[in-house]
Amino acid sequence: METIALLIAVAVLVEGLVEYVKTIVKVFTEGDVKTGITQLCAVGIGVLLALVTDANLFTALSINVTYSWVGCVLTGILISRGSNYLSDLLHKLNLTKAQ
Repeated sequence: METIALLIAVAVLVEGLVEYVKTIVKVFTEGDVKTGITQLCAVGIGVLLALVTDANLFTALSINVTYSWVGCVLTGILISRGSNYLSDLLHKLNLTKAQ
């Protein structure tokens, strides 16, 4: 069961990192600064909260990470993706109501 949870966590982490890279590219190519700032804030807050609370998904799954702070940073990125998913969902619900 831990292996499945790890695979899911890593898959979401990779997806999140790819989305952040796409956003960075959009900032420089299309000038979409507002989205870039929003996602940067989400990452910063997620990582900060994970570091302050010592939240480490990998430790919880009994996965050894060389430096514990790396696990906290990766967990913070996962946390920040959750806030983006929620934001996207709320945005879509608002668009549905306006139509």
